[in-house]
Amino acid sequence: MEDTYISFTTHEARVRKIEPMLSSVLKQWPENRVILSVAHNLKLPDFVKNSGIQIVRSEDYGAFKKHSPLYINRGIRKYIVVDDDCIFPNGWFENLLKWSHKLPKKVVCCKGRIWNNRNILRYPHSRVIHAENIIEPVPSHIYVGIGTALFRTDFFEDNVFPFPANTFTYSDDIWFSAKLKDNIKIYVVPYSKEEQHENFGRPRLLGYAKEDNCLWKTARTNNYKEWDEALNEHRNKLLRRKQN
Repeated sequence: MEDTYISFTTHEARVRKIEPMLSSVLKQWPENRVILSVAHNLKLPDFVKNSGIQIVRSEDYGAFKKHSPLYINRGIRKYIVVDDDCIFPNGWFENLLKWSHKLPKKVVCCKGRIWNNRNILRYPHSRVIHAENIIEPVPSHIYVGIGTALFRTDFFEDNVFPFPANTFTYSDDIWFSAKLKDNIKIYVVPYSKEEQHENFGRPRLLGYAKEDNCLWKTARTNNYKEWDEALNEHRNKLLRRKQN
């Protein structure tokens, strides 16, 4: 835990609603190892300002800001990305850390997607792997942000930053999966709610996660057009990773 940070972002429509999410993180992780990256002009409520977490201001890169350790130049080597619209089961982050020690040269995550039919690389045609449904690590083509994922900054290619144009605003999971070095694989790792004495086995969505302006609803309304474009932009890289 001592060298691993949790990193997330939020925006104007949500920042006053994230208290349950932030509380669930701080029950499991030291506040000085939690980073919130936000746009320069975003006003923060007192519960955020007084939480003890690190606040990073930057250009507004949208959802990509959760990967701020790649550009804030604070010497962070390992970090876990989380979403701002859910609460996390007991032991969720320690479980990721445990598996990262077992798989030190892998991205470990708790939700991933696999394309069994390589000829149809469309987002809705993938198979979803959840940590709570497996007993051994499963290689995946991409990680899915809501499941959280643990990275090392040296896992990425040099051109991971600057981030892409607005075309791929809603495909950060695909972008960062594609920008991993060729020898870095992605694994979904198990999580047992029974071992953690918990009654839910994956991040639990909060009410605002289902509002009409949320990213996945926007993507679905657009028939996943931007996400499919991102998949096919990086097709060879993504498909090759799981094979190797």
